[in-house]
Amino acid sequence: MNSQGVIVKRCRCVDPVTGRRRGKACPRLSERGHGSWYFHCSTRNLLGQVERIRRGGYPSEAAARKARDELLALSREEQAGQSSTVTRWLRYWLSIRTRIRPTTRMHYTRDIEQFLIPHIGQLTLGELTSRQLNLAFGRSRPPGTGPGSRRPPAPCSTFTPRCGRPSPARSAKG
Repeated sequence: MNSQGVIVKRCRCVDPVTGRRRGKACPRLSERGHGSWYFHCSTRNLLGQVERIRRGGYPSEAAARKARDELLALSREEQAGQSSTVTRWLRYWLSIRTRIRPTTRMHYTRDIEQFLIPHIGQLTLGELTSRQLNLAFGRSRPPGTGPGSRRPPAPCSTFTPRCGRPSPARSAKG
């Protein structure tokens, strides 16, 4: 089910009386260079559910129409990459994990909600690059724990023979 959708011109002007955006009701929309063009259409996602896709900020009606037509020409998988956000996909991925332990689920949820979503959650899957992933994972690590960094050796007790120092019991005997 691919709908051709709607193409409209809108702006961000605010009505001084109501304080709301005028959108497509702005009296200045007929002026050249005022506002930008948007489209919205419906398509099916990977799960077969109807999903509305909205995009905007195009300089002309022709540019908005071309972007809409290019999106509708993509396969269902490609459309999902262009419309699904990383946040949505990560939460879906976590919801279908059925064979993980409760503590693992808790840690995955924490990592997704506290580290990944704040850094890359707003991106669509199609925009996501390996560089952005590396940056997000780099920000989620405590300093000095990334690849190539070496942790200082744990302090050893003078009472353990593994340390290389004599324990008090041995030095007393010797």
